[in-house]
Amino acid sequence: MDCKSINYKNIPVQSDVIAGILNLDVESNTCFRDLDSYVHSDQGVATLVLRVVNSALYSRGNKIATIPRAIGVLGFQVVRSLAMLAFSRSLFSQTNNPLFKTHIWQHSLLTAMAGQVVCAALGETNQKDEAFIAGLMHDMGKVLMFTHDAEKYIEVINLCLAEDMPSVEIETRLYGFDHYQVGIEAVSQWRLPERFIDYMGKPLAPEPESYVGEPVLLGLAVANCLIGSYGIGAIAMPDSEARRAALLAFGISAEICAPWLEDDFLQGLMDNDTYKLCANL
Repeated sequence: MDCKSINYKNIPVQSDVIAGILNLDVESNTCFRDLDSYVHSDQGVATLVLRVVNSALYSRGNKIATIPRAIGVLGFQVVRSLAMLAFSRSLFSQTNNPLFKTHIWQHSLLTAMAGQVVCAALGETNQKDEAFIAGLMHDMGKVLMFTHDAEKYIEVINLCLAEDMPSVEIETRLYGFDHYQVGIEAVSQWRLPERFIDYMGKPLAPEPESYVGEPVLLGLAVANCLIGSYGIGAIAMPDSEARRAALLAFGISAEICAPWLEDDFLQGLMDNDTYKLCANL
C-alpha cells in the first residue's frame, strides 16, 4: 500500500473550487468577479461566507444575503481564508473522536491563529492571511490518512503520545507511508499552488537557514511547535523554559517570543472571537 491508495476526491468541498480561489491573481481586473463565481459554485463555501459576514464579528446590523456584498464587506483575503476554512472543516468534521478533534483539528486551528501572531511579530503583517491558511492545511495529510482508515490513525495518535515519537515513524510503521507523502500527493491531486508542498509535505524542523526569506513557513513552523508544546498535537513540554528553548531553536529572538511564553497566551488565542467562530462552525 502507498499514498496513492488514499481517495483524494472523496471530499465534501470541491477541490477545483479551492484551487481556483487560491490561484486567483488579486491584481487582476476580474479577481472579485472570479471569486464570486467560485464561491457561488460550492454551497459549503458560500454558506460559510454568508454565515461569517452576518456573525457578530462582522455584522453591522444589516443582514447580507448576497455573495458580492459579502465579498465587499469581508475583502478578498478574508473570503479566501474562509474558503480554506470551509474546505478543511468539511474534512475535520467527519468525526467526533476526541483525540482527532484535539490533536488534529484544534491543533490546526490554533496553529493557524498562532501563525498570524508570529508573522505580525516578525513585521510580516501582510502575510497573516497566508499564515492562517498554511496552519489550517499543514496536517491535511493526517486528515486524509484518518479518513482512509480512522481506526488505524487513532492508533497512530495513541502510539505517538504513549511512546513520545514523531508521527511519521508510527505512520510508516502502520501504513507504509507518512502524512508528508500524502500531503504532497494531495497538492498534486487538488492542483493547489506549488507553495503548499512546503506547508503540507515537509517537516517543520528547527533549522533557521531553511526559513530565510520564507516568513509564512517560519510562522507555520514556530506556531506548530508552540501549539504542540501545550500538548495539543504533541506531548506537552514540561515548562516555559523548555518551550522557550524550542522557539529559540528556530532563530526567533528571546524578546520576540517572550509574549508567547506567558501563561495566558494559549487562552488568549482560544478567547479570540475568530477562534470561537471557527471552532463552533
